[in-house]
Amino acid sequence: MAFLTLTACAPTAPAAAPAAGNGGDSGNGGGTATGQPAAGGDGGGADCTKASKVTIGSDGSISPEDLSLQRGAFIFVTNKSDKTFKLVDSPDAGLVTSVLGRKEKQVVQFPKAGKFTVSAGDAEMHVTVSGDSGCGTPEPTLTIKDGYAFSPAKLEVAATANFTVVNKSGAAHGILCDPDPGGNGDNTRLEKGETQILAFDKPGAYTCHSVQHPDAEVAITVHGK
Repeated sequence: MAFLTLTACAPTAPAAAPAAGNGGDSGNGGGTATGQPAAGGDGGGADCTKASKVTIGSDGSISPEDLSLQRGAFIFVTNKSDKTFKLVDSPDAGLVTSVLGRKEKQVVQFPKAGKFTVSAGDAEMHVTVSGDSGCGTPEPTLTIKDGYAFSPAKLEVAATANFTVVNKSGAAHGILCDPDPGGNGDNTRLEKGETQILAFDKPGAYTCHSVQHPDAEVAITVHGK
């Protein structure tokens, strides 16, 4: 997957979010994707391949500090620091559990309207969500279960279509795919309890497995758009 090494599931940032890619040597990667995945849902003609670019700087600051989005829109977060941060939303904005490792990149969706504070450590970003982007929640969901197995064991997705991966195994997992969707050997890491939005850029047949538990595999067939 271009993310997950699964392909990096990440909508490209509007005026410039680079394709998702894992630059950290810690094994965390929001994606190694090389494309512009589209969010799930019919969207009604909405452009769901765009995401607003957000950066956690080397000093732990968040930029921009204020952001306006439509409900269902995405942000593309790049952690340029050497620290790990958990994104915390207040009040509940409906965000998936996101932990960004050092140098990691991830995509996060805002499914609820309202005014929210998103913090990473001591830094805060104020987000106003209104209207409706027309972008539905990415599907289907791939789950890493107790016993370190993927469910389902076989998955079919459309190229560039966002889908979610949930780690319910109780342990962190790095995920590698063969062939390598991003072509750079990166892997995506999901902490226990974490959910990430992913996508594959190129059609094909991929076998993805846990770095920690190689017997845990999922076969992913990616169809053309």
